[in-house]
Order: sequence, then structure tokens, then C-alpha cells
Amino acid sequence: MKRVCGSVKSIDVFRQDIVVWDKKRKIYVPQPTRFWILDRDIRAKISRLEEKGYIACFSEKISTDESLFSFFITLHEREIEERIKIFKEKYPQFLDDPRFSVLLDKNVGIGGIRDFKEKPFKVKCLHLWTAYHSGDKRFENPIGEFVLKNI
Repeated sequence: MKRVCGSVKSIDVFRQDIVVWDKKRKIYVPQPTRFWILDRDIRAKISRLEEKGYIACFSEKISTDESLFSFFITLHEREIEERIKIFKEKYPQFLDDPRFSVLLDKNVGIGGIRDFKEKPFKVKCLHLWTAYHSGDKRFENPIGEFVLKNI
């Protein structure tokens, strides 16, 4: 677990590996989401922001602002590059296994979001963008910044 201290809040973010062991099925499975917020209270506060309609608000704002749209596409592409690099370095034994193709798919971005280059832009959830914002400086973004200021 990594303790991340932002300008507004300090939150715990877990950096998960892209390949995880599924105890129940006793197999390795792909995990395209690398950052998770563990604190239940923080997650609940973020959920309350979602209930107020901020997912739709951000989706519309990003879809209508070309510079923001381009910015978020760049974040998705950065994540894809990072995920492919990690996968090839740590898990070459799974390169030809079709179960893991999602980790190499250049159309699957942050959090498994597909079609991220299309409008309307899909803000899957505020938790996801806040976790990435807090988990790695290279993924700081306006959604995560907003959430940290408003929880």
C-alpha cells in the first residue's frame, strides 16, 4: 500500500499488480485497473459525489472541451503503454495466452474502459480517476483533483 499525500487530503491507494491470483478459481487472471482506494469512508464520500451527478457532468465537460478530451486520451494511452511494459517484463509466459489479451489491447484504457477515443467520453466512475490521480503523479487529472477538494 502506498500512502499518498495530496494538497488537500491524504488517502491510501493500493497499487495492484496487473496479473492476480484468483484463489477461488485457482488461476491467474488479468487486472487492467492498477490503483484502488481502500478506505471505505473515502469511497463512500466519492460515491456521494457520484450520486450528485458528477460522472455525467465530467463526461459532458470532457466531451465538449477538445483540450480536456485530448488530455484524457493521453492518460489512457500512457496507461496502456505502462501496462504493456509491465506485462512483457513480468509475465512473458502469458504473452500468447488469450485470457490476457486485454492487457495488451491498445483499445482498453484505464480501468478497462474501451472506446476511450470516442465521444461522448466515458467517465466510468470518480473512484477510478481519483485512485489514478493519487497513485501516480503521471496520472494526475482534474477529476481526481476535484474529488480530493470536495470530499
